[in-house]
Amino acid sequence: MNWSLLNIATNFNNLRYSIGIAMMFNGFPLIFFIRDTLGIGPASSVFTAIFFALALCLMVPMHLFKRLYKPNVILFNLGLGFLLLTLYYFFFINKQGKSVADIGNYVFIFGFLILLMHVPNDVKDTLIMILFLMSLFTNITLVYSILNDPNWTPGMRAAVSFANEGAQPGGNPHITARNGIICMLSGMVMLGRTPGILTKLFLFFSVLFSLGVIVIALAKSSYLAVGIMILAYFILQFKISNVFSAIGSAFKMKNMAFIVLIILGIRYFLIRYGNVLDMLLGYWDAFENRILDVIFTSTGVRITETADTDASAMGRVGGFGEFTETLFSWDVFLGRGYKSDYLDIPLLESWVSHGVFGFVFFAGFNFFLFVYAVREVRRYTNPLTTFLAYFFFSLMVLLFTGGRPYDIAFWFPYLVMIRFLGIKYLDNIPRRSATTQLTTVTS
Repeated sequence: MNWSLLNIATNFNNLRYSIGIAMMFNGFPLIFFIRDTLGIGPASSVFTAIFFALALCLMVPMHLFKRLYKPNVILFNLGLGFLLLTLYYFFFINKQGKSVADIGNYVFIFGFLILLMHVPNDVKDTLIMILFLMSLFTNITLVYSILNDPNWTPGMRAAVSFANEGAQPGGNPHITARNGIICMLSGMVMLGRTPGILTKLFLFFSVLFSLGVIVIALAKSSYLAVGIMILAYFILQFKISNVFSAIGSAFKMKNMAFIVLIILGIRYFLIRYGNVLDMLLGYWDAFENRILDVIFTSTGVRITETADTDASAMGRVGGFGEFTETLFSWDVFLGRGYKSDYLDIPLLESWVSHGVFGFVFFAGFNFFLFVYAVREVRRYTNPLTTFLAYFFFSLMVLLFTGGRPYDIAFWFPYLVMIRFLGIKYLDNIPRRSATTQLTTVTS
């Protein structure tokens, strides 16, 4: 983590690019705080549109349409193919109507994609810092929001309550958990390569804080996402030799001081805020009960006496029924039309709504994203692309558990992955010198 990158005088363009990208990538928690907690601006989608328009304005380069940077070509072709296909369905095979919100989503998606093609490669170091700092700030605003919400009590799911009439009560905890994942991931990928004990302590406790936010959001998909990311690390990157090297490095004076400060910090927290730990353990118990409810709803197996039907899981069971019905009808080829059915399973909805071609484009896009994410975790090119790789693993859960295939909650991060994931940076990839290569060949 290089604090000098925050110097506006020497890094102005990369900072404004990064802030614009971060606002698009993870802007909803900040939107809800400004709009619903602080009461600034209209409590409607108009404020959201203004926020994203400002983000795009920050990304406009001086060399607009004069200098473009190459994205990941495979991801670009598959992603653009799916977006254009769904846009065609939106205009010509649409029984739901052409809402202003859908038009706005496509405008922002394509606008963001075009401007990302103008962002230079060297923005990567600044961008990962801005993603971390913005998500950390949003975590703090969440605590402020729930402490000032008279309707929130410990044990409830943590989220910013919406101010507009008829809105979902209690806010959207999935947005809260997602922001926690972004802060935790970005902090973790910078922690190992950050010099300075104070900065390392700052990153470490920010990661712990973010983990606490994920827990109190009580979003099952985010819990599963964290588990998948940990599993990916142990399968793709962890080596037994890392344990021995970590033990050896722990006895260095600087690292020992770091460990002692962490232990003292955790001890102080437990003494001063022991009730917070009890609250987090209570959230974990609630999560276990929810998982048992999902198992009972999906399989009919009641593991405990208190297991009950889970409404969201029941909705996905019904969505799978819609998919099987489509699979054995003529709609299997061209689909039923734009947003014809809400399955809450994006992968299956891409087939139900847009036929076999929609599924091939969307599933193929995510398959190659998975391939590039695995490759990146194995080789660790730089903190930004490693963050994007792990973050895709967290998005994989949502492909089966929530949302629609054209939600901007998917496509804003997808577009950043198209631009940066799988691109060969030369600064951090270890390469042998020409002399070394010649020696190897001749021997």
